[in-house]
Amino acid sequence: MPKADIKESGEIVVSSQKNELKRIFDLIHNSLKPYHPSNDFKLKLNLVIEEIFINIVKHGYKESKQNKVKISYLISENPLAINIRFIDNGILFNPLKYMNDLDLYMDNIDYEKSGLGIIIIKNNVDEVSYKTKNNQNILSFKKIIKD
Repeated sequence: MPKADIKESGEIVVSSQKNELKRIFDLIHNSLKPYHPSNDFKLKLNLVIEEIFINIVKHGYKESKQNKVKISYLISENPLAINIRFIDNGILFNPLKYMNDLDLYMDNIDYEKSGLGIIIIKNNVDEVSYKTKNNQNILSFKKIIKD
């Protein structure tokens, strides 16, 4: 992304504890205030952030509270969008491997085990990507800001 398209960026490193979610929300929502996103946008963004972070804590780190998660964001224009990246050292897991095979209306999803979170992410962002680097999970998504 060309530097001219970047409006704002920032990051936070949090402990792998569920109560850190508030700090993540505060950072992201404060950065979005000047762009006046709709309540619907904020609700969908919250769902995705919570789903990703809680899954990192619960599954990636097996609820160990001694690990860290780095969350960075970038607000860009043309189109006006927020890009958020989660980096963790938890168990390597590529959710995109399963994303194209899941549908909210499928009869064979075992919601007790897995699946619904991937559907939440898929249906509430405009782009999503996953890669590993230096034995880290790097999950990124883009959501276009709509009023």
